[in-house]
Amino acid sequence: MSFTLEAGLLALALAAVIYLPLYMEFQVPVYIAWLVGASVSTFVFYGLDKVLSRSRKGRIRVPELVLNIMALAGGFVGAWAGRLVWHHKTNVRKHRGMLVVLIVSTLLHAGGIYAWFRFFNK
Repeated sequence: MSFTLEAGLLALALAAVIYLPLYMEFQVPVYIAWLVGASVSTFVFYGLDKVLSRSRKGRIRVPELVLNIMALAGGFVGAWAGRLVWHHKTNVRKHRGMLVVLIVSTLLHAGGIYAWFRFFNK
């Protein structure tokens, strides 16, 4: 199994650990609970990658593909927070693709949140 797949599965597991109690025990709407779980997981993985990037060994990192997929899967708030708090992946020249993915993800989920409250949350 590749490290990218392992990191992605670990991120998904962390998001699920947060999502499940919110949805099942506290009756938070499914979409909102998932956004919270995915965002917390994404924030943690941004921080983990920042710590790993500063280590002298620096060979093991969270792949950018995993961070991008996490943002697209609903972790866009955690990605923005990770960029702000950890000052990670903020160099626009180096990480232009990540910024584009993050903006697209934010717009897609903003539309999803709007649709959720406008049409489904009655």
